[in-house]
Amino acid sequence: MDTPILKQVAANERTGWKTEEYHGKQIHVCAEPRVPENEVLAGHGLQWRFTVRITGVGTGPTEDIAASATSDPELYYSTQAIAEDMGFLRGRELIEGT
Repeated sequence: MDTPILKQVAANERTGWKTEEYHGKQIHVCAEPRVPENEVLAGHGLQWRFTVRITGVGTGPTEDIAASATSDPELYYSTQAIAEDMGFLRGRELIEGT
């Protein structure tokens, strides 16, 4: 099993993207705050979502995208770190075909 290697994307790439190498591919994840859509949860704090893109090794998140996904619009994550973790999990699922 490959051990994930986390690294930051090059400075010239869009800020907010984090990269992990996995099974010969790169997983790029960007977590962003989203506008709260549920008035009942308005006082809960920030709500986060993610975008994930799969590319070959050595490319950025906007180059030669082999697969991509976004978080479920019905769900949100309470912190940036959780959204990023879930994005990397989804990226691994895309690579493994599950």
